[in-house]
Amino acid sequence: MTFYTMLVLTYVIDGAEIQKKTLYRTAYECGNALPEVYKPYEDMDSMGQCIETDKVSSSTLMPKLRPIDLGK
Repeated sequence: MTFYTMLVLTYVIDGAEIQKKTLYRTAYECGNALPEVYKPYEDMDSMGQCIETDKVSSSTLMPKLRPIDLGK
């Protein structure tokens, strides 16, 4: 299963903490986006992180095996 992941960018301007949040379908997508999203804020008092939620974005269902004697 994969879970929605929130990219949270936190930075401070004039003593006020500001957060920018973006939702991604997977932690992998969030991790790939993080460097580009964080780049404009890297010289500020800032932090960027990916936080995985508990909401499922996709799952792979495996079919159940049929009993051997089903067709008899």
